Amino acid sequence: MKYIRVVVIFSVFFMMMLCNSGNAKEPQKPDVNKALDSEKESAINRIMNLPPKEAFEQVKSTDFLINEDLLHKAIFKTYGHRKTEGINLALNCLKLPVIEMQNGKLVADRTADFYVAKKILEVFPSESVGALLMLYKKGDAVTKGNIIRASGNIAGGQRIRSLLIKALDDKTFCEKKNPEMEGERLRICDQAYNQLVLRYKVKNVLRTVGNAYTIEDRDYHINILKKRLEALD
Repeated sequence: MKYIRVVVIFSVFFMMMLCNSGNAKEPQKPDVNKALDSEKESAINRIMNLPPKEAFEQVKSTDFLINEDLLHKAIFKTYGHRKTEGINLALNCLKLPVIEMQNGKLVADRTADFYVAKKILEVFPSESVGALLMLYKKGDAVTKGNIIRASGNIAGGQRIRSLLIKALDDKTFCEKKNPEMEGERLRICDQAYNQLVLRYKVKNVLRTVGNAYTIEDRDYHINILKKRLEALD
């Protein structure tokens, strides 16, 4: 049941990204200068000078997670003068499974960590894309899968686009097996499909592929997406 609740929470985050993404062909860097009310500004001021790791823990609280404008501004004010520290924290999160199971039991739920890490990369795209691509080259399957999932809304231009499109050909499994999972594990190419559809709002294709779909069905829809992306170029 815990695993099911985690999946539901992450699905909510995914739908928030889908509903809030802009209309431009390429994603835009988040607006970190929006005026917020005094209570929200005070919340930012309380954490912006904390040590990087401590600040990271603070922005994982519900108040920040449910308010993108607040989270974006908090990340910018907290890590804007120490971008390397913030980006390194984000990249380290991507090296770990979002959901970790052992002997059929949930031992780690890093959903909030992943979401904040993804947002850090979105707030500082120019500074993070190079390190992100380097980590992808040397990362294991879990790391690569997380990087793909985190890249859908990063304003990284052609470099991120190329990463995602190339990943459509990588059939490596990037999810760990667990007894509560229905269907076959997701692969890197499946994650890339989901992020490309989100990133470019591709019409007339399946919105997401998940564990409920067979490998054959996923490959079928991935091939359709490849043709649609070629038509968009």
